[in-house]
Amino acid sequence: MTEDTSDPVSDHASDVVQLRELNGRFIAACRLGSWEDLKPVLSDRFAYVDGSTGERWETARYIEDLRANPIPNLTIDQVDIHVAGDTAGVSARTTGGTGRFNRYLDVYAREADGWRCVQASVWPLRPESGHAVS
Repeated sequence: MTEDTSDPVSDHASDVVQLRELNGRFIAACRLGSWEDLKPVLSDRFAYVDGSTGERWETARYIEDLRANPIPNLTIDQVDIHVAGDTAGVSARTTGGTGRFNRYLDVYAREADGWRCVQASVWPLRPESGHAVS
């Protein structure tokens, strides 16, 4: 796992710990297909952008898709957490045990009550290499 620690202004160690925990909660909610578990991780300004189409989904569509498609075998690796002031990116490669890989990027903002995810995107990777589809 790569973790950026170059910003001397913020307490990076604390931020990274918080973001790693939120990322774990996000993944756990996806495994269960649970909007109720995911909602506390998300900002009121949350948006999902489909990485395959570039389409921004309405919240109702995202909730419906999450609930209809739990991924109990979801695993992640290649986690990268990058903090830049009051914004952070959390990215990882995922698989649901099917041999196909995706990558996600979740953008977090520091809000009054802590870090919250403001945007998420997931896109497929080439099956043979686990790299981005071109």
